[in-house]
Amino acid sequence: MAVRAELYCYFCGHGLGEVVVPTKARKPSVEQLKTAYSAPGREQPEWSAADQPLCPRCGGQLFLERFDHEVVRSGDRRALRRAS
Repeated sequence: MAVRAELYCYFCGHGLGEVVVPTKARKPSVEQLKTAYSAPGREQPEWSAADQPLCPRCGGQLFLERFDHEVVRSGDRRALRRAS
């Protein structure tokens, strides 16, 4: 199973775009979000010493706005494994 998630800034409202994270958990872990947002060509959050994602524009705290479970078809699983 996979989770589709998106990080938003509390202060300026900036969104970093959706990522699809392969996981069986209810929501993605910090490590899974770091991996998903570190993909080439994707805007990346700054990470504090306490593993809190910070907005690349204003430095404010990011929060997980939406996260929904995603059904992954068999052809898409290879792409998800490569992304993680």
